[in-house]
Amino acid sequence: MKALKLFFACVLFSTAVFANETVEPTESTSSVAVTNPNGKSIFKLCYRGDEGLVKVSILDKDGKTVFAESIRSRKIGFARPYNFNELPEGIYSMVIEDKQGTKTKQINYVQGKIEKYINFVKLNDGKYVLSIKSAAKDNVSINIYNGLNELIHSQNKTVLDFAEVLNLKNINQFTIEVSDSNGLIKSIKN
Repeated sequence: MKALKLFFACVLFSTAVFANETVEPTESTSSVAVTNPNGKSIFKLCYRGDEGLVKVSILDKDGKTVFAESIRSRKIGFARPYNFNELPEGIYSMVIEDKQGTKTKQINYVQGKIEKYINFVKLNDGKYVLSIKSAAKDNVSINIYNGLNELIHSQNKTVLDFAEVLNLKNINQFTIEVSDSNGLIKSIKN
């Protein structure tokens, strides 16, 4: 009987040891996007990352902090608007710090209404969001070139308020160019 109890104790101990398997933390990356959806003084910070404390600072061109706050992020992240209406025009930096590190986004704030706004936001896995906001309908051309400067994709769109996800994960080097009917061109290289 004593041997049977000892056997069951060993089985119970072994089960407890194997059940408490060590789980290594998985590496996670946060993603940050700053958009200006209405082309005015409101800039929107979209944060996606792990749960925890996120510090947001807005710096002027001299590196002086004009605004700072800490936000407790949930697992999915958050979206937060920032109003630049009381600030002078200029180049600002939005610094986002979390447990993954620090990310900095440049903001070019111009007072008054912007007639056309073209923005690229890099997502994870080689995807980019192209967004265009225009005061009036306009024709735009979207061209994508590979590393050898060969055209691999071209499309023309009539836009007023437009956004599209471009999946470029299988292309190592590329250039995206957007031009409008006035010849205004914005490009991004990877």
